[in-house]
Amino acid sequence: MDQRSGIRTGNKRALRGAANVLVVGLALLGLPPMAVRAADAGAAEVTSVDTTALARQTRRLINDAGQFYVVWWLPQALSQAILRDTPNLQQADSERMLGALEPYLVFALSRGQVGEHGLVDVHDRADLLAHSRLTVDGQMWTAAPADQNDAGAQAALETIKPALAAMLGRNGRGIEFALYRPVPGRHSPDPTMPGSLDYTLYRKRLQWQLPLWAPLPVRAPPAAMPVAPVVVAPPTPAASPGASAVPARAPAAAPVPVQRRKIDPTTGEEFPERYDYNPYTGQKLVSQ
Repeated sequence: MDQRSGIRTGNKRALRGAANVLVVGLALLGLPPMAVRAADAGAAEVTSVDTTALARQTRRLINDAGQFYVVWWLPQALSQAILRDTPNLQQADSERMLGALEPYLVFALSRGQVGEHGLVDVHDRADLLAHSRLTVDGQMWTAAPADQNDAGAQAALETIKPALAAMLGRNGRGIEFALYRPVPGRHSPDPTMPGSLDYTLYRKRLQWQLPLWAPLPVRAPPAAMPVAPVVVAPPTPAASPGASAVPARAPAAAPVPVQRRKIDPTTGEEFPERYDYNPYTGQKLVSQ
């Protein structure tokens, strides 16, 4: 059975699992919005997610004189989308993998030299972790050694890794993963809520200014329209002979609202007025 069809036609338990791990919409920067509909009380069915768009929003790439760096945030929304697109993966296995990743804030890391046919001299996980530093909303998080050996999480990430490598193309070698548990009293960042992520890899600083995308608003059912009583208008009196008809004046058109934009002073990209930062780079935007 086709996996996508399996997700669309799964039972209520599977639908609730999908709702818990992916309550997001893609309403920013031309991303196609996620289509959802009510499946039962408290559940939603995900019918369309653009995996490439999610990946573009969450990854940061640097090529510095041939040294290629990757820092890729993997929120649950992206992990679920990749697992959904993985051939021959059963729904139950996908849910189990997402459950294994749920306690963590996950990053995919890579560093290597750009070669003729791809990356060479890639760094191993121990070296990447030794040269990593993560700050969430101004507070430093630590990748505990025991968490890096979580068998369930690592199995899930090994399933996800080929998709990440394919999206990076020739520079997809050497991907390793770093897992971070939230500090006590804190939760993992939500890509639909305000916040910030700051990751330093070998002195290369990468940032995410949240939200990366907006949550899809929940639509209320349409209100019943009251039935207006039928009123019969009295007959119009006949115009007297010789009287000239005065044409009715059309109502004045409503003023067109001014759509203001903001731009990235570094790249020149334009964004809607509600944005304060470039979601790709974290650059402060300025009004036109």
